[in-house]
Amino acid sequence: MNHERPLQGIFMVEEAIIQLTGGIDSTVLAYYLKDKYALHGAFVYYGYPPQVREFELVRELSEKLGIPLKVVDFSSYVKSFNLPPIYSIQYKIKHQFLVEILAVLSAYPDLNTLFVGWLKGEWESKRGLLESIESIMNFKVVAPFRTMTKSEVIKLGERLGVDFAKTHSCIVSGKMHCGICVPCRSRKRAFGEAKVKDPTTYYYNLSPDEVDKLARELSQEEFIEKYFKPFLEYTGEYPKEFVDNLVKILKEQG
Repeated sequence: MNHERPLQGIFMVEEAIIQLTGGIDSTVLAYYLKDKYALHGAFVYYGYPPQVREFELVRELSEKLGIPLKVVDFSSYVKSFNLPPIYSIQYKIKHQFLVEILAVLSAYPDLNTLFVGWLKGEWESKRGLLESIESIMNFKVVAPFRTMTKSEVIKLGERLGVDFAKTHSCIVSGKMHCGICVPCRSRKRAFGEAKVKDPTTYYYNLSPDEVDKLARELSQEEFIEKYFKPFLEYTGEYPKEFVDNLVKILKEQG
């Protein structure tokens, strides 16, 4: 069923939900769709430190583009597991993307089309499960960038006038990009491939290839002690006891 409403009394615009994360992909997607659909935004909040910044950016974006926003708050859900903070970073939930989709659709019960910023690879890994339940539950998940790489999305965003300084990728900190986590490396690499100036300030100003090399050469314990712990101490976003015992905690959980 299509949900439509008149726009300026001249033509009809379909309403749809967009999942906003504060990252590059969903931000570019919002710019790409803003004149094509009457968008309703949703942000899934887990309460982990990087989301402080992500939420700020999503609110700014929704206000700038005139997208109404609802927050799906999973923070109490995550806290109920009584897990150490590292799991708030990784928030490992079985079929997490599906849980998020159902929660976001529940936020707008009258709408059944959801746009997501998944890229090539992400879409392919989730497509099978989605297709098996979409028809049963009468909803549709649409990933317009499903054949694109992050560098291609960045090129599109530049053409659309996206301010990439108003996006966040780091999964470790909400204060600044660490430059060494996998999403930070992906962000750096994509800007380089797109030949678009990266406005991001990174704590570790190493190239993605340099970080990849370090991750291969150092043990997990050495990499954490030498790079992650100093960064976490600098940002002050996590309890001191957790940071001091980070290696031990990861070993116990891993």
